[in-house]
Amino acid sequence: MQNLTVSYSYGLIAVSIMLAILAAYAAFGIADRMRRVPGRLNQLKWLIGGASAMGFGVWSMHYMGMLAAKLPVPVFYYVPTVIWSLVLAMAASAVALLVASTGSPDWRHFTGGGLLMGSGIAGMHYMGMAAMRTSAMHHYSPDIVALSIALAVALSTAALWMISLVQENEAGGGQYRVIAGVLMGLGIASMHYVSMAGVRFHTDAMPFSLQNTIKVSLLGETGVAVTALLVLLKALVSAATDKRMYRKLQIAHDQLAASQAALLQSQTELREVNALLSELSIRDGLTGLYNRRHFDSYLNLEWRRVPRVKKPMALLLLDVDHFKQLNDHYGHQYGDDCLRDIARILETQPRRASDLAARFGGEEFAVLLPGCDLEGGLEVAERIRVAIMETGGEHYSNPEKRMTVSIGVTCYLPATDDSPERMIGRADQAMYKAKGAGRNCVIGIAGEAALLKI
Repeated sequence: MQNLTVSYSYGLIAVSIMLAILAAYAAFGIADRMRRVPGRLNQLKWLIGGASAMGFGVWSMHYMGMLAAKLPVPVFYYVPTVIWSLVLAMAASAVALLVASTGSPDWRHFTGGGLLMGSGIAGMHYMGMAAMRTSAMHHYSPDIVALSIALAVALSTAALWMISLVQENEAGGGQYRVIAGVLMGLGIASMHYVSMAGVRFHTDAMPFSLQNTIKVSLLGETGVAVTALLVLLKALVSAATDKRMYRKLQIAHDQLAASQAALLQSQTELREVNALLSELSIRDGLTGLYNRRHFDSYLNLEWRRVPRVKKPMALLLLDVDHFKQLNDHYGHQYGDDCLRDIARILETQPRRASDLAARFGGEEFAVLLPGCDLEGGLEVAERIRVAIMETGGEHYSNPEKRMTVSIGVTCYLPATDDSPERMIGRADQAMYKAKGAGRNCVIGIAGEAALLKI
């Protein structure tokens, strides 16, 4: 047997290395899309398409490398075996993409995936070698075969780690991904050429069958290279297009979320403003107490509720004694301060949540005490009168400037022919009786003729 000299086409070697780099680079984009695309069905579509494109690229690199080895005898390839080698390349690529698309792969994913991927690539290579039909026989160096398989596993593990590293450092931009793709592609190609270094060809007169075989011509080599390039470019373009669409959708989603947050903030602020306006609409601007409109509304509400609870309610009307003279003599600022002091006392004297104090008009104030009888109303009124009379401060350093109030109290358990206006009138009548009784006192009216003075 005579050993055959193998020559190499350096152009085809360059094409094979370029295909390996493109396949590695495409793996980054495809794995990234698989990791980000929502839904298992979409991930499965990307897995099938990506494994097909990447597997075809690796397979084309392998056959470009085999076609680069020129023998002095005709070489044919058995088509079924060639197809099975393509299936192995796609299966190895599927393993790589599954591991690379894992959210947080660890060393177990890398070693297990690298073992499967490397075994698949090595199997593809030696199955492709077995597809050769020629008058020359070939035999392998066991050490080189073991080295090539170990190299395939090691480089596959490193490739998987590199894919995850690129994804973690995505902020580094496309430059980092290109460098990783070049290194990974050179690693895949080096495994092939290391294994080719361990094979020897020698002449053999044994005949072989040409059934289901094909001889690859220059046109065929060009077709395989161009087809592989187109498939890989299609995968790259699809991944890049999908990534841009994903980014646009993400930007639109972020803008929508920001708009929704701004809308919610505006709605919150609007509710707060409306609540403030609503509160201001029922408050007296000078004293901060409830105004007459809110008092009338609350009185009507309690008036309808009293017959159901069967409890009376008391009403206090307060009027500042000699307020006009005090106001004219000491000035309007003094008068305003007096009214504010009375408001502060009225806010603290009624102790229950249902009690309501309001500025009734001018220097008059009203206190509504739901569920309170006449005796309780007189007690509250007396506390208010004493607290106002004993009010200290710079305004009242002169005894002549001290405030006093006359308070009228009435108590009602409304009947069907009663009205809130009648109750107000009764309290007003009691207040004027307190003024007629010398002011600075409390008078209560429980009925038409019942008068109580404190």
